[in-house]
Amino acid sequence: MDNMELWNKVCKTDPKYTKPAKIGGMKITAIAPQYQIMLATEQFGPYGVGFGFKSIELDYTLIDKFDLVIFKGVFFHPGGQFEIINSSKMFMDRKKEMVDADFAKKIETDALTKALSKIGFNADVFMGRFDDTKYVTEMKEEFTPRNPEIDLINEAIKNNDIDFVQINWTTTINKNWSSLNSLQTDALNNIFNKGQ
Repeated sequence: MDNMELWNKVCKTDPKYTKPAKIGGMKITAIAPQYQIMLATEQFGPYGVGFGFKSIELDYTLIDKFDLVIFKGVFFHPGGQFEIINSSKMFMDRKKEMVDADFAKKIETDALTKALSKIGFNADVFMGRFDDTKYVTEMKEEFTPRNPEIDLINEAIKNNDIDFVQINWTTTINKNWSSLNSLQTDALNNIFNKGQ
């Protein structure tokens, strides 16, 4: 097996499953955890069977001094397993009066993101590629499903193909009309009228 095979399959991220976030004053790109679980399920099978954590331990010894809970777990997948250590604040305020009821869920989800990143999942985000708007635009295009009929229409416009436009006016073109921009519809109207 090629060492980069899995990495290359899962390293690119669909921008529609990301959002800007701020953590500790830093701007980051957050990835939807359910999207990551879906990608891992595609590669390994269901969570808890093909991949996940075992031997999870939450260590509270740093609560008093640093307001931190430490997550220790073993991440497993078909290619092996490795330890993950993560931390999270347990309280939502500086006075340590408001416990974050979701801290355990958050710390496990964050640990899962870290574990998946170590084997290549969403590597483009972690490598800073999402800081480049040109790259994000490329990813949006790559992850947008292609419509072969729109491709045919664009080819007909490019070639000024009167026959295609006349034959497909009430079928393919009509069906896709709402997906076309004004330049495309104007061009199609001009080609259609030339054929009349």
